[in-house]
Amino acid sequence: MNSEDGMLTEEQIEHGLQMMTWQGIATQVRLTLTESVFLVGFALALGAPNTLIGVLAAIPFIAQLLQIPSVYLIHRAGKRKRFNLITQIGNRFAVYGMAIIPFLVSIEYSLVLLVLFVTIQAVFNGIGAPSWNSWLRDLVPQDRLGQFFSVRMTLTGLVAIIVALIGGQFIGQWDVVYGINATGGYSVLFFVAFISGMVAIYFTIATPEPKMILPERSLKFSELIAKPFQDDNFRKLMWFSAAWTFSTTIASPFFTVYLLSDLNIGLPFISVLVALTSLVSIIFFRFWGRLSDRFSNKSILQVSAPLYIIATVMWTFTSVASAYSLLIPLLVLIHLLSGFAAAGVNLASANIGLKLAPRGESTAYLAARGSIVAVAGACAPLIGGILGDLLSRYTLALTIIEDPSGIYPLYSIAGFSFVFLLSAVLGLYALHKLSLVKETGEVEEKIVLDAIFAETRRNVKTISTVDGLRQTFHIPVSERPSSVKRKKKKKSTKSIFNIEEEKNNLNEE
Repeated sequence: MNSEDGMLTEEQIEHGLQMMTWQGIATQVRLTLTESVFLVGFALALGAPNTLIGVLAAIPFIAQLLQIPSVYLIHRAGKRKRFNLITQIGNRFAVYGMAIIPFLVSIEYSLVLLVLFVTIQAVFNGIGAPSWNSWLRDLVPQDRLGQFFSVRMTLTGLVAIIVALIGGQFIGQWDVVYGINATGGYSVLFFVAFISGMVAIYFTIATPEPKMILPERSLKFSELIAKPFQDDNFRKLMWFSAAWTFSTTIASPFFTVYLLSDLNIGLPFISVLVALTSLVSIIFFRFWGRLSDRFSNKSILQVSAPLYIIATVMWTFTSVASAYSLLIPLLVLIHLLSGFAAAGVNLASANIGLKLAPRGESTAYLAARGSIVAVAGACAPLIGGILGDLLSRYTLALTIIEDPSGIYPLYSIAGFSFVFLLSAVLGLYALHKLSLVKETGEVEEKIVLDAIFAETRRNVKTISTVDGLRQTFHIPVSERPSSVKRKKKKKSTKSIFNIEEEKNNLNEE
């Protein structure tokens, strides 16, 4: 039961953290089966042109703009949980609609329905995001944000890899058996996604909702939306988020295109590289989570973001590496570094928004930030694609010529390589915007780097044993609240949610 002031008890908070972890796992199954490769594969099976693929990719970003009016509705209703459940139910039935598309109409009208159901999904996601973000902000203890989300992101990342591999094998076998009826295989996957989405709703219902702190007086819609932009520090964070999103999404959608068309790398090896990046990110989520709890999210971003920029610049050396038979080692190095850096960037950028959003006003603050990011994420890939086509006719090369038959390239870029270089420059601008943001606990980059080296040595020693490897992927199942631990110390169970033990271990290093 809630305490007299409406706040959650310690037992309810621990239960809520567990439910949110399982909710994230179930949701990840749905997302993996209805987005990215499976959505594109289904659209292509229905005969979608490339322009329609681009439209499907842009719809989720555009729908995030609905977070702004959603904030006003949440403040009027005052009940985030009920509001969020309604949006989740609407989303799930849109997934069910995708599953039955091949059985509803002829192939000519299937693409119309696909765009319709993807739009409905995105609309409900956009409307429901502020209530979910605000709920998370108030439920997860502030000193446990890094650890909790690193664990949650690790588990959902593992699930995404497993589900994607199983789903891909399933579609491959379905094509072998049924051939011309390939869309039926996607219908099966979408139906599984629908079931998983309904399971996620069950865990959402089981998650307690902290009392929503509303402003003392009812704010007008214009006042509610204006407040995040009037907060000088949070406004700086929004500018950084927009700049960083633009700098990364102007290039990242075209890495696969570049590998296929320019470097002539086969799709099977590309899948291995993508899986490598995902696995490295999963392994290091907890690594970055411990450091973010020890220092600050801004400090983590100031180290991990430059590493990601370096990995982006390394893409521009791939054509030269190919000339010296070093392409494969370079690609592996790029994906290793990208996975390591992306884990820190994704974790810290999510947590810093939650941390800097004031309690009671986090709904409006996070929605404003999400809307800014949505605009940047929708525009950047369109600009990147146009620039890639325009610059494909130009080449910048630096070579050494020893004799007429001996030409040794030192640096050569063309087409999308120019876009990758532009992405790195924009990333540096984003880092400048980050330097203006203030966060409690931030330290100099050198201190974080020293901690990274110490933590890396510790991780290597730990993972070198079987027990250590098992601990890396330890899944939380239960934890006693601290009040119970004091009474029954001998019987208390160790959990991944135990922040204090991780902090003590880190301090000993």
